[in-house]
Amino acid sequence: MANKIYDKIKTFIKNNYKFLIFYVFLVFLFTYRLDYEIYTPGGISDLDDRIEIEGEYKSEGSFNLTYVNAKKGIIPFVLLSKIIPSWDLIDLDDERIENEDYESILARGKIDLENGNEIAIKIAFDEANEKYEITKNDLVVYYIFEDAKTNLKVGDIIESVNDIKITSFEELTNQINNYNVGDEIVFNVINNGKKKTRTGIVYESEGKKIIGMILVNSIKVETDKNIEFKYSSNESGSSGGLMSTLEIYDSLIEEDITKGLKIAGTGTINYDGTVGEIGGVKYKLAGAVKKKADIFLVPSNNYQEALELKEKYNYDIKIIEAKDFKSVLKSLEEL
Repeated sequence: MANKIYDKIKTFIKNNYKFLIFYVFLVFLFTYRLDYEIYTPGGISDLDDRIEIEGEYKSEGSFNLTYVNAKKGIIPFVLLSKIIPSWDLIDLDDERIENEDYESILARGKIDLENGNEIAIKIAFDEANEKYEITKNDLVVYYIFEDAKTNLKVGDIIESVNDIKITSFEELTNQINNYNVGDEIVFNVINNGKKKTRTGIVYESEGKKIIGMILVNSIKVETDKNIEFKYSSNESGSSGGLMSTLEIYDSLIEEDITKGLKIAGTGTINYDGTVGEIGGVKYKLAGAVKKKADIFLVPSNNYQEALELKEKYNYDIKIIEAKDFKSVLKSLEEL
């Protein structure tokens, strides 16, 4: 029986080897991923579909996220990027800090997205004089140095060090300073809702005892209104912070600050309301123009580039500089 099956397989391969070789080649061609992404002109996404707020006021116009279309670095796309002018080949090393893996880049993007959403709530509620409470201020691992001897992961929320509760960066630093270089420290962390135990070896760098990581504070804002963010699993990053803040604020107040316009834009939002620099302006602006947005909001550090692109391609769109949240509201009032 086994010999018959073997003979049939052997005959099939002999009769179809050219097709099988071609099939394997195609699978390799369209699945093997090089260490690149291909950026192409993006589009816009109405935040009214992304953010739901209990008892929200509705507006005639809209606030819209702008995004970059990022294609996987498979061989056909890499080759097409050499031909199509609007397709740009991006080396993933440019997005890395040292030699981290792709999963760490994605995890950091998720941290930025989730924390940006919480900051957006805080800033919008502050401006609308609405009550809120910051119920969590987690210490989250944002980056692991290449020379660190630890199994900590990007996205770990640090709860304790050697069973001593940690609530701030200063407390963590003080605990590390209690140990000698070469000592092992046990971290109790939460990652994706699961409790885990990690370890790290203390070492010295520039005269300081460290484990070798960058940490960020991640807040949780509680309000008396139910707020739901609807993002897909492949979305990440903080560049939508400004637009999310505007959408939330517009939903909280009776006045329609959109004035019936389709407003697109980009920019991070910081705790103090300042708007931070982003990448991919040319793709985001092109997407906003393509979708016939009336206004494009852009951070100060990207403003000149946006103006030059508008002039170069004769874009029919008004560009507004976004220094901070209050200045953006003032610019919208003056429309």
